[in-house]
Parts: sequence; structure tokens; C-alpha cells
Amino acid sequence: MAKLSMTVNIRKVPKNPDLFEFTITTPLLRSQFRLPRAIVNNLRIAIERVLVSK
Repeated sequence: MAKLSMTVNIRKVPKNPDLFEFTITTPLLRSQFRLPRAIVNNLRIAIERVLVSK
């Protein structure tokens, strides 16, 4: 499998504590999007399930 260079940054949006900004950067693409706290929590739960599953 080829190694992929990727950077993921997450920050709270100023003046709105229930909104998070995600920036994903690769050598060929940069994507930026905002997600509400409820979606971020669902994403966290989904990632944890995959990480602890056998």
C-alpha cells in the first residue's frame, strides 16, 4: 500500500462553540468544511467503533 501524506486540522469556530472547522490537506487537494457538534460526536463514535473492533 502506498503511503499517503495527509494533514488533518480541527478547530472550534470563533464565536460559535457548537461548530467545528475541519481542514484536510494532501499534496494535490485541500478541503475545508464545518460540522456541528452533534455530527462531530457521531463521527467520533464511529471512529472509536472501528478502532476497537476485531
